[in-house]
Amino acid sequence: MGKVEVNAKGIKNRLKGVKPFRSIAEYIWNGFDAGANTINISYGITDLNNINNLSVEDNGNGIPLDQIANKFKPVLSSEKRDNEVQHTLVHGKNGLGRLTFYHFSQSATWITCYKLGNKYYQYEISVDGSRLDRYEYLDQKEVDDTCKGTKVIFNNIFGLSEVDFTDSILDFLAKEFAWFLEVKKVLGYTININGEPLSYSSLIKDSEDQEIDVNKINFKIKYIRWAKKLNRHFSRIYCVGSDGEFKYSKPTTLNNKGDEFYHSVFIGGEYFDTFKIEKNDGQYDLHNEHNDRSDEFKELVLKINLFLKDKRKPFIVKYAKSLVEDFEKEGIFPSYNSKNKWETLRSEDIKETVRQLYQVDPRIFSNLNTTQKKTFVSFISLIIHSGDIDDIFKILDGVVELSSSEREVFAKQLKATKLSAVIRTIELISDRYKSVEEFKKLVFDPNMYAGEVPHLQKMMEKNYWLIGEEYQLLTAAEPDFEEALRRFTYCLNGEAKKTTINHPDKNKEMDLFLVRQGKRNSQIENIVLELKHPQNVRLGKKHIDQVYDYYQVIKSEARFNASNMCWKFYLIGNEFDGSDFVQSQINNLKNHGESGLAFKGEYKLYVFKWSEIFAEFELKHDFLNQKLKLELGRLASDEHDSADDIVEKNRSSDAPVELLAPAA
Repeated sequence: MGKVEVNAKGIKNRLKGVKPFRSIAEYIWNGFDAGANTINISYGITDLNNINNLSVEDNGNGIPLDQIANKFKPVLSSEKRDNEVQHTLVHGKNGLGRLTFYHFSQSATWITCYKLGNKYYQYEISVDGSRLDRYEYLDQKEVDDTCKGTKVIFNNIFGLSEVDFTDSILDFLAKEFAWFLEVKKVLGYTININGEPLSYSSLIKDSEDQEIDVNKINFKIKYIRWAKKLNRHFSRIYCVGSDGEFKYSKPTTLNNKGDEFYHSVFIGGEYFDTFKIEKNDGQYDLHNEHNDRSDEFKELVLKINLFLKDKRKPFIVKYAKSLVEDFEKEGIFPSYNSKNKWETLRSEDIKETVRQLYQVDPRIFSNLNTTQKKTFVSFISLIIHSGDIDDIFKILDGVVELSSSEREVFAKQLKATKLSAVIRTIELISDRYKSVEEFKKLVFDPNMYAGEVPHLQKMMEKNYWLIGEEYQLLTAAEPDFEEALRRFTYCLNGEAKKTTINHPDKNKEMDLFLVRQGKRNSQIENIVLELKHPQNVRLGKKHIDQVYDYYQVIKSEARFNASNMCWKFYLIGNEFDGSDFVQSQINNLKNHGESGLAFKGEYKLYVFKWSEIFAEFELKHDFLNQKLKLELGRLASDEHDSADDIVEKNRSSDAPVELLAPAA
């Protein structure tokens, strides 16, 4: 009888986090580490689908009797780790695995066979779950040469069902051994579950076989991209000799990139038959040219890593798209008004920038909580819209370290994104010039017979950006104030209940009701438009009085008159009447520096002619249009794919871009 060096309580404390599926994997690794190429797992079930017997059997070298102390005594260390040869596939790192059975069975029995000289011997070892610090073994007996390997029998199983095996345990074992079975595939290594080979085909998302020649040396390559992350395993390159024996392994350059590009590369060839690795003293066998520092091997690894980068590109593009979709669902992006084309363009710009950022280095977005994601994306949005692209790299330098080539690639991608945004913005301006020309016809051409309600108001509904990009259309088509209040309250508070206003002028109607919820000082700015027929109405005092009546209704209703609300009225017509009242009001308030201001008190009133509205648009958009054309020319002349290619990839329609000159 022998006794381990740590008591049972200490062993259980060390092993308490081990789950049954990890425990079973440890017994399989023990078999492979002992030289087995076949592992047979057998289990039986009761009528209630609970597992009532379980064993793991291998055809390895067994446990020599004189090694039993090394296998069961040092539970906090292992001869595998102590004597581990660099770059082998030996898995065991400690002597804990053999005692993990207590999580699902009361005891375990090892029946092991080994060869000593020309003879074969068999004996049994047993450990009880209540006394993990003790092991017992029977005297060995000589057997014939058909006896080989070790069989572990788990007695009095508890807490395991058939569902556990078919769902959790088989999935875990596939992720644990897929890469190892691929390395050993040519040697016929297998894990059988009740006679059926363990399948890991569902884990293979993509694979490719090819050959690479380096200095006339031929290497056979197999690439696999895994659908899931393998258990505790980095993406690696595995080198195997022509006899199928493993020789060397090293990580690829695409680990810890923050994405889910999980992969393995398996290399085979005669080159590895005599392959040697650097010795601990840094010396090599001078008679062997095949080693991990040779020029041929370095070039091979370089070509494989370039191949992997090409494989990763479409994967990253697809994943970047999914990331942006997830960010949209999580509300990570800044809020933009989808009804406003300018806002839509801004929204697309920041989304495209996030896509490009992820493709450059996914680590930028890894391990961020929701608040951190929102903060980071908001910073990027501010920089993109300010045009100070270089500032992005200042931020990135504090997050990840980009190589010069990565910085160059990202800079080009940002320019391409900006070029696309410029072209789309010019298209938008072009559409607006067309709309203004059509609006002018309605206003100035009497032969159009444009009506105030059916035409002018409808046109303003579609082009309310003429008043201000920041305003959200709330109501239109002459709703009375009660309807306006209902919609107004719903917009601000999400309420849709019936409301009433007690005022004699409550049924007076306004043409358009625009609202903006300004963030400065938490103030809500409300805009009311009164549009007058250009041919039939000249603006005068009675129209300014009409606006005053509107405001009295507003003032009488507390829900319209909160302390954080302000009101602006726009009165728009073609001409002023002969009284000169309106113009004198505007002249008296010119010192406030606001164009068209005709009243300033509890509310503000602005009066404009239609010609002034259109002229303001042309002045503002002509400047922007010319700047954008200059920017377009500068960006298109940079070193890129052709501008046509970039536009084709990013534009939302196939209509040609028409660069309109300002209207005369």
